[in-house]
Amino acid sequence: MTMTALFRLSIFVACLCVTQASPWQTAYAQGSADEQQAAQRARGALAAITQERRAPVFGSQLFSGSPAQSRATTDPSYRLQTGDRVAVRAFGAYNADLVDEIDQNGMLFVPEVGPINLSGRTAGELQQQVENAVSQTFTQNVRVYATLVSPGSITVYLAGDVNQPGRFIGGSNDDVLYYLSLAGGITQERGSYREVRVLRDGRLLKSIDLYRFLLSGELPQVTLRSGDTIFVPPRGPLVSALGDVLAPYAYEMSKGAQGEFLTSLARPKHDATDVALSGSRNGEPFVRYLSIQEFANFTLSDGDEAEFRADVFSRNIAIAVETTSREAQALYVVPRNASLLDLLAQIEVDPSSVDLSSIHVNRRSVAQQQKIALEASLDELERSVLLAPAFNQQAAQALQAEAAAIGQFVARARDAVPLGTVTVVEDGLLKNLTLEDGDVIVIPDQTDVILVAGEVLAPGAFVFGQRTTLLDYVDRAGGFRDRANKSDFVVRTRSGATFKVSSSYVPQAGDQILVLPRTPNKTYILARDLTQIVFQLALATATVARL
Repeated sequence: MTMTALFRLSIFVACLCVTQASPWQTAYAQGSADEQQAAQRARGALAAITQERRAPVFGSQLFSGSPAQSRATTDPSYRLQTGDRVAVRAFGAYNADLVDEIDQNGMLFVPEVGPINLSGRTAGELQQQVENAVSQTFTQNVRVYATLVSPGSITVYLAGDVNQPGRFIGGSNDDVLYYLSLAGGITQERGSYREVRVLRDGRLLKSIDLYRFLLSGELPQVTLRSGDTIFVPPRGPLVSALGDVLAPYAYEMSKGAQGEFLTSLARPKHDATDVALSGSRNGEPFVRYLSIQEFANFTLSDGDEAEFRADVFSRNIAIAVETTSREAQALYVVPRNASLLDLLAQIEVDPSSVDLSSIHVNRRSVAQQQKIALEASLDELERSVLLAPAFNQQAAQALQAEAAAIGQFVARARDAVPLGTVTVVEDGLLKNLTLEDGDVIVIPDQTDVILVAGEVLAPGAFVFGQRTTLLDYVDRAGGFRDRANKSDFVVRTRSGATFKVSSSYVPQAGDQILVLPRTPNKTYILARDLTQIVFQLALATATVARL
């Protein structure tokens, strides 16, 4: 019979015994359907309050639709230029039917009439210009029809952080936005919307700030020529504005920009009084709570998130709870500086189904720090590849192939999402913890299953057996793959703890065994860096990276 119980510290400590297990978050094995639903419920509830979902980059909406048509074919204000094809038909006292191009002097030659100067004229003025020229020679009983058949095309190159760099054909009267849309727009989160460069003959012709267009409608007019290049450089610092604002976006800032500029862009609602600012400083997680007035003079950094809140919310934080127990809420709003034990006293669960000894906390600030450390390691690996010496042509070719393979590995690794797990049970005792806004408290189910993932032939879940060694479970999973590391493993326990073990380790119920790949035969430095990153990924994300 199911019993519902409130967590109380005395009951919790009395029944506490360390059973090592983990929520199933690997690339190869997933937890029970109930646990997956519990995780989704917790994240969804938290996102609804804290707006944890990533804000879109301001400016990306410019390229969300289909590319517009070339202005030359639709706009009567299009200025005629060399190479444009014009059709002229005349009937009556004078008959003509021709299609010809405007020459390099801006002239269109019409037989028996002579050259007609169309230089600087618009498509809307074409009819009148041709009529005037014909009427000077044939004064009566002549009707004339003139139209732009096809504009002269130019070739413009799109490079840098655009989605589809390459060569594009359009008209010289088409603007920079038109060509950017042909290239699929600026790459979100990488490309700059503040410094789009137009280059001619390798020199800067114009630098365009698209924010001025978005905010005030100002777009510098640049007459493009064949061979021009539109280059999108890497973006500047990106800072997200969330919460009680009218324009929740991630905004590109100049280096050293302060909160006042972000506030002017995001436009907080009238009742917003405080800002919860989170990010990192000097490689360490950073959280600061400021009034809007204090925030105005605060210097922002790349990756910061500023959540604007009304005063009532600034005194509280939102905590999600991930559990399959239906008695528990998915979200709790508690006073700032509340502790883990304070909240556990409010959570109703069924102690016969959940594993009270394996509670842990997933924390955003810790995940951010793990991500920063991972990115630094990947950057170092890329530098090692670039600086690796090649003493002959054969070595250079081998190094080039190796660099391509490592580049693919780095690209996959950059997509990894650290869990930010904080273990709170040590030696059978629950450590109290001051909660942070956005924390997810994970209360796992009881289980007697061992998961094996990674470089084994048949990854899967297996019933826990007493005094069975790690290698026994690898054998149950079909044995090692050819590229498996057979001496060092990573184990993630039910309580969220992740550590490196040897083959002599005796698993506990609920353990997740990650069999890692063996580092390929590369130079000492590359092998060392690769090994470090493989273990770093396993420890931070509970996933196995394929080399």
